[in-house]
Amino acid sequence: RRIDFILPGQLGFSLLSAGVFGVAFLFFNLRQQLVLKRFFATPITRPYIVLGEAISRVLFQMIAAVIIIGIGVLAFDFTLVNGIVTFIDLMILSLLGLVVFMGYGFIVSNVAKNESTIPPFANLFTFPQFLLSGTFFPITVFPKWLQFLCNLLPLTHFNNAMRDISFEGASLISEWREIGILVLWGILLYAVAIKVFKWE
Repeated sequence: RRIDFILPGQLGFSLLSAGVFGVAFLFFNLRQQLVLKRFFATPITRPYIVLGEAISRVLFQMIAAVIIIGIGVLAFDFTLVNGIVTFIDLMILSLLGLVVFMGYGFIVSNVAKNESTIPPFANLFTFPQFLLSGTFFPITVFPKWLQFLCNLLPLTHFNNAMRDISFEGASLISEWREIGILVLWGILLYAVAIKVFKWE
């Protein structure tokens, strides 16, 4: 059914937007207000700051994910093929996806010179994925050469895994390929985020 295709894409859309834009603006403001400069005077290291801020943002966005799925189930009869087990798997996958997407938000917050440059930098990562990652329609509608590019994007693998788990009965283990690619993206993004990190 259409809702079973649309809702995982909408959840991915929400997590990607929040992970990139939310973190980029938050971390940029912390730097602009010299909060990070004060952290520099403590023994804390860059990786711990990046990961600490990532964890602090997770709780709020996971509540949003629960609300999206809850509305889908209660109002639109969204399919959770194995009930609570499927729901838990979706939450774990949402957590992983959110943490991965936030990595780019940290990169943007470090390379942006001012707040007005944050949206263009963020959209370089988010906009192609909104269009090409199967968020609103299947990637099979694109030419073969473009499908290859679609399959390189992290949101594509997040959406694929979400749909497989929610209404095809797949488990997290059976989605090892999609999850593995997400993890690789996360490693890459956080490595770059730590590399470009600036205290002020």
